[in-house]
Amino acid sequence: MLLDMTIANFKSVKDPQTISFEAVRDNRFPKSKTVQVNDKLNLIKSAAIIGPNGAGKSSFVRALESLKSILCSDQDSENPLQILSGTSFAYTKERNTPCTITLRFLLEKGNINNIDEEPSVIGVYSFSANNKKITHESLYFIYNRSRKLMFERTEVLDPLADETSPITYKYRFGKMYRGEKKRLVKKIDEKHAFLASSALKGGETATPVMNWFNNNLNILPMGVSSLSEQYIIDRISVHPDWVTQLINFLWSLDITDIKNIQVMNNRLVFSHTNVMQSYATYYSLESLSLRRLCLIGIAFFESFIEPKTIIIDDFGMLLHPYVLKHIIEIFEECNGKTGSQLLAVDCNPSLLIPGLLRRDGVYFAQKNEKSETVYFSLAEFRYSRSRDLTSEQYMNGAFGALPLLSDFYFVDGKEDK
Repeated sequence: MLLDMTIANFKSVKDPQTISFEAVRDNRFPKSKTVQVNDKLNLIKSAAIIGPNGAGKSSFVRALESLKSILCSDQDSENPLQILSGTSFAYTKERNTPCTITLRFLLEKGNINNIDEEPSVIGVYSFSANNKKITHESLYFIYNRSRKLMFERTEVLDPLADETSPITYKYRFGKMYRGEKKRLVKKIDEKHAFLASSALKGGETATPVMNWFNNNLNILPMGVSSLSEQYIIDRISVHPDWVTQLINFLWSLDITDIKNIQVMNNRLVFSHTNVMQSYATYYSLESLSLRRLCLIGIAFFESFIEPKTIIIDDFGMLLHPYVLKHIIEIFEECNGKTGSQLLAVDCNPSLLIPGLLRRDGVYFAQKNEKSETVYFSLAEFRYSRSRDLTSEQYMNGAFGALPLLSDFYFVDGKEDK
């Protein structure tokens, strides 16, 4: 489970900005929408980033994508950092300055009733790099309230160095770190992460962290491509009973004419039936909204049997507001056993429907006077549970994060001649 994420100097974000799943202590917010980690920590099931187009809502998604891509890349890849090209803050005077990404995530939940015997374990991973080199990398584990260093890797700056000078690092290892050290350090260049390399060598400390990135963090594609189709095929091949589940999921959203879904020649085929006739179509020929719902449905099913943190950019794309509301309700009702999470990123104010999301799980994104993206929580604003007018207040500008519209007139240059 993800506790929070902080990014800086990435795309439209300059100064450090944080999105948190950690629930605040407020009796007005429903506890049913949280998962208890220990007696001091509760995490929100569903959160959202809301704001106008171009405000930088997706910067968090792109940062997560970039970090996961770098860590999970093939170790033979010459430069996995290339994905960071052009991602540093666009308006900085210094080009290619490193971006910084820090995540806190739950590795072990622990025993809620007896913290002393089975403490919860929280990983804190920090990563700083540009598209040419990693400048800093560290991993800490937090056991209840005790923070323990696992490893730290920091570039040694030489004021006399130039572009041809070799890059050197200073390493620190904590007493609790388990895994290869000195021999591995000598083999890693400035373009590859120590965390990933250590896990590849079977390091006991790095492996569960990399497993979290590989298995728990699920950043969904748009849902309309061949990659999405293959994702669905792979999952229903392992869980054939999910075909019936998916049909029922679509039925609950008023898509009632699909009677069967099959895999034929590695392609998804949908069978449609009404009172008079039947026909079949490929996934690629179905409506964009249906394809997107199928992808979301399968991702949800995974999260109902295994803990997942699902990130969905442009969450409301192609979907009716009532459908958005209902699929969030389905997600929260069905994932009680796994404690999975959902982060919806969208410009759709329907996510502000009273009671749908906890206020401390809603973040707004907007740009300041320097064109820097800032994020702020809905929980910062005054609130009356007996008279929740959040949607209307937002549309009336009470919270900001609205587009500033102005007149536009098209001018045909030919008329001036």
